[in-house]
Amino acid sequence: MRILTQLSEMQTFTPNEKSIAAYILMQKENMLQMNIQELAKATYTSHSAINRLTHKLGLTGFKEFIIKLATEFQQNTQNISSIDPNYPFGLDESPLQVAKEIAALMKETIDKNFAFMDNELLSLTANTLDQAKRIFIYALGDSQIRAKSFQNKLIKINKYVVIATELYEWAYHTVNLTEEDCAIFLTYHGKSPIYLQAAQHFTRKKIPFITITATHSSELAKLSPICIQVPNDEVKHAKIGTFSSQIAFDYVLNVIYSCIYKISYSKNKKSTIDSLKSSYIDESMN
Repeated sequence: MRILTQLSEMQTFTPNEKSIAAYILMQKENMLQMNIQELAKATYTSHSAINRLTHKLGLTGFKEFIIKLATEFQQNTQNISSIDPNYPFGLDESPLQVAKEIAALMKETIDKNFAFMDNELLSLTANTLDQAKRIFIYALGDSQIRAKSFQNKLIKINKYVVIATELYEWAYHTVNLTEEDCAIFLTYHGKSPIYLQAAQHFTRKKIPFITITATHSSELAKLSPICIQVPNDEVKHAKIGTFSSQIAFDYVLNVIYSCIYKISYSKNKKSTIDSLKSSYIDESMN
């Protein structure tokens, strides 16, 4: 999770830590030139309070904090865009200009998404799904199309995958998951009450689940043992289409699939080849 996001959410922060976080957020442009002594003086706190805050952010200390902060500032600068993800093209643009705008939107969305990627989180996600006996995906609307594509890929490497929300049987699937299974919630805003209900059940029963969302502060995201964030660029209503969100979901799911594939590369390569051969034989017989 990004440093600036954690600072703004202030989860589990003490009053001192909230004061330090608020100062950092207000003085972002000046932070890279400050040392720990100057920050402690400016916030009327101590070196140890600042170090405790950096540890809560998952860092080793102030030096790593400044390095991570500088990286995020650079990524934010690179991600400034003139393309509106809700209306990426206008009425008077030519078809070729529309093609150019959509290409730029796809590239920028993926670049932004990459900035959220974390090596340990991706590894944990891939290993959790690889070890799961069954995988159940909760996705509705356009996101379900992305889920089906992900399901198709995983089936080809012999994974048991079910779209739990496909036939509105999510409640039946939810109560039948075990600790050997794993669930995935694919939701941009993370506000669906049925997802929250399922996640609360999984938490009680100690069933692993993963959430992929743009809203890291939602109740669903907070409950999730593993939460992967995508850029929050789209408004809920008044847009041409769900371009940005679906590009982001596609990218994340493709990355996760590739990481799972890599765990047993040789075996999965053989499964993929065998699957292609079977498809070719079936087509030849028809």
